[in-house]
Amino acid sequence: MGSSIPVLQSPHLWLVIAGLFCGAALNRALRPAAYPRWRASDAERAKTTKWTFFTLYLCLAVVAALGAVFAPGPEKILDLGLLYLFLGSTVLFFLVFHFKKTFGLVAVILAIALAGTLLAFLQSLNAFTGETEIGQVRALEVQDNRMKLEILPDKGESVITWLEGTYFAPVVKVVIFDDYLVFLGTKTWYRFEGISSFEVERTESGAKIRQQDSDYYFSEPSGITAKLWELYERYDSRIPGVRTVQIEMDLKRARELSVYSLRVQNDGGLQIIEIY
Repeated sequence: MGSSIPVLQSPHLWLVIAGLFCGAALNRALRPAAYPRWRASDAERAKTTKWTFFTLYLCLAVVAALGAVFAPGPEKILDLGLLYLFLGSTVLFFLVFHFKKTFGLVAVILAIALAGTLLAFLQSLNAFTGETEIGQVRALEVQDNRMKLEILPDKGESVITWLEGTYFAPVVKVVIFDDYLVFLGTKTWYRFEGISSFEVERTESGAKIRQQDSDYYFSEPSGITAKLWELYERYDSRIPGVRTVQIEMDLKRARELSVYSLRVQNDGGLQIIEIY
């Protein structure tokens, strides 16, 4: 499962940290142990200290590399560019540690600036491409213009219900915030109220999608409270940072034995994705 902290949801940060410790380990391995050459005991102690720190830095590099896999999720690590990022970070930090007098404070400042720029970019990328899964829908049966759905909200127990029609639409109330708040990490607020159903009807003027008389609404919807939603809906134009307050009802045709993920985007909108 991925981390819930936005900046940790990308493997880039973890690989830069892994490169830092790997560069430090290489520096320790290639740097001669400092000791008075006329005392054998001091020489042995210096060598032990050298390889102890080498092992420590290498272990920390491995831990950070594992963080790049497990914190964001294994599916985000399958990119050859990430290997180049790790190797480049390792070389950069090795040079900084190994040639302190040559690189000096300027190299350290540039490395910090580069890391800050990268983190800011990753934060903005995650802000406008991130999403929150609010539930899933399983189509258990679809027959004779009826469908048997299992609704699994992100919080609470699953529900199995029959609905008329072959299209379903999650009823989700959302509070969408301005871009600058999204960049700072604010996600769209939602209230997942239930599922509505629709069917395509043929008429002389063409096919029309009509809402059916069967809906399912949760007794305790997940997300923000009803009073908070009503407050934002009534005063949305007066509340700073709020772009819009609205109800999302995106339609999806149910296919028997398929599972659909319901996802609210960070910058607004609802997606229904068939996951299998």
